[in-house]
Amino acid sequence: MTVVRGECVSPGIIVGPVHLRGFDTDAAGPRIAADEVETELNRLRGAFEKSRAQTEEIKQKQADSLGEAELRIFDAHLAYLGDAMFVTEIESQVIRERLSAREAVQQVFAKYDRIFQLVESELLRRRASDLRDVATRLLRNIEADVVRDGSRPAGPYILAARKLTTADMFNLDNEHVAGIVAEEGGMSSHAAILARGMGIPTLTGIRDLSKLLRDGDVVVLDATEGELVTQPGETALAEATAASERWRAGRAVEAAPAEAGRHTTRDGTPITMLGSCGSAGEADLVRTFGMEGIGVFRTELQFLADRERPSEEALVDSYRKVLEGQGGRPVAFRLLDVMAATLNVESPQQERNPALGRRGVRGLLASQDVLRLQLRAILRAAHGVDGVAVLVPFVTSVADLQRVKAALLEERVGLKKAKVRCAAELQIAPIIEVPAAAMSLSTLLHESDFAVVAIDDLQQHLLAADRDNVAVRNYFEMVHPAVFEILARMSKEADKKKKSLVLFGESAAEPERVPFYIGVGYRSFSVAPVRLRSMLKVLQRYSADECRRVAARMLEAPRTLDVQKVLVNLDLE
Repeated sequence: MTVVRGECVSPGIIVGPVHLRGFDTDAAGPRIAADEVETELNRLRGAFEKSRAQTEEIKQKQADSLGEAELRIFDAHLAYLGDAMFVTEIESQVIRERLSAREAVQQVFAKYDRIFQLVESELLRRRASDLRDVATRLLRNIEADVVRDGSRPAGPYILAARKLTTADMFNLDNEHVAGIVAEEGGMSSHAAILARGMGIPTLTGIRDLSKLLRDGDVVVLDATEGELVTQPGETALAEATAASERWRAGRAVEAAPAEAGRHTTRDGTPITMLGSCGSAGEADLVRTFGMEGIGVFRTELQFLADRERPSEEALVDSYRKVLEGQGGRPVAFRLLDVMAATLNVESPQQERNPALGRRGVRGLLASQDVLRLQLRAILRAAHGVDGVAVLVPFVTSVADLQRVKAALLEERVGLKKAKVRCAAELQIAPIIEVPAAAMSLSTLLHESDFAVVAIDDLQQHLLAADRDNVAVRNYFEMVHPAVFEILARMSKEADKKKKSLVLFGESAAEPERVPFYIGVGYRSFSVAPVRLRSMLKVLQRYSADECRRVAARMLEAPRTLDVQKVLVNLDLE
């Protein structure tokens, strides 16, 4: 028995046979003969036609289980499949270069993939992911004419792939995907969003899957724990099967929305547990898990799922559905947090480092039409609803916040003059992720109703370590005393101002850090719904006074090693 670890994209535990996809050789074949060109063109056109039909049918089949924003992902794929530029460029590779249909698709999409990857923009990288999904589907359909996939198990199976793509998740004839394990694919990819929305246990970041697994191998995929177990013994297999059945039973129970619970520490100190989400499917999970509202709703998906900017009416409809789905619970919408280049902002030259350039509020202030489009949509959607907030990302100074507040006021006045129904007022809060904002929190709170601390981004800026860069991951993950000191300082500042802070991010839900957060005064958390259970276990284990003692020991620790010792000695069982 071998246990390998990966990154959980969508939780759950499943036992079943493996089916490998996407590990075919990329070696170039010989040029085709002149009399084979027409045959290859027909194969190519047939693959395009079949891919479009498959995508349309998949979208229809998933209409009841996925939200509108998730379904728009398939619209993006259809747009690529119908793009005359792509079709013509691929056909020209067959005609002029005498490449087979398969190699022509690979070459053209590889070129665009390189272009997108060279641009330091999360939006364009996600579009590259969509292009890969489209290319994968085309290649599968081209190859289907030559090689029949007879190795796939007849019943439910665990898909093992090189890359996490929607193409392999949604083949019309493979509707039995029970779990997914992939070598590559991040939390924010469209395939990941769909996997979470559909409740498919998914794990990524496991290398050399084609060497580790063979078609038909029975494995245990425990995505919740981030583990893949190969060649499990009879005892391990029986235990995992029982755990999988309990997980499925739990999902059936969770199908009915729970009442929002009041969460407390062991001694009854109230803790507000809010959900972080970025799609309608994830928003439903917030209610299903009985969380107390949405602490951070990421609004990027509607802008990323389509080439065209969404209309104001489409945004109003989407935001209103999110609010209605929460049944009166508070919802905080984070304004677009993307690079300026993705908002069509005129720039005299390519930004050298867009992640530290005009992203978040900087890009929005430079593209007022997008900022005001979102503000109007939120104002209209929030008519008659209490507890709606606007979150301003990547704030550096109070001037950023003031300019957004001014735009919000102007748009409200404009809507009222036009006799358009809108919210009488919205709360507004900065997202603290820039160290300068953390150091001037008191001033920012004077201009806002509360603040959200994006701990992952704040930590990567404090430690100058990109959390997505594997080469410096150990720097990002280190428990540096400075991180805890600044978190404690912000909590004190907020307490003086009598304003609340919401702690947001993956690190906010790390069980070993939760006692520190509570110990220094944090009482509101916004985490992925799937992380709620592990956090509640910590709350049940510790009293607020015990948390204060843990925090005091951590703040007294002078070195990373000393902080780590405190964390290691915590009793989280």
